[in-house]
Amino acid sequence: MTSEDWNKLDIKEQLSNVHGEVKRLVRARNNYKRGVSKEDYTMSYMNKIHNLILLTCEDPKNKYREKELVEEENEIKRWLNGEEDDDYILRYWSQYTNAIS
Repeated sequence: MTSEDWNKLDIKEQLSNVHGEVKRLVRARNNYKRGVSKEDYTMSYMNKIHNLILLTCEDPKNKYREKELVEEENEIKRWLNGEEDDDYILRYWSQYTNAIS
């Protein structure tokens, strides 16, 4: 998706897309840990999430949300480092996305 296309989405749609990738990240990591998947796609999803958050930060209508969005990405990193569990990060992003709407 180009930044022009991304910028056509409102903030709720942008964050819903990020939230979807967070769910895929959690599922992919768990599938790898359980041996369901032979490949670990964790960093691939993290890169995609990072890129979507960057696009969201670069969208002119979100210029005052950059700090907030960086903090949201940091929550994902905390989960990735084992500081939070799956339920926490999924609930966190669900609540965050709902709060924006």
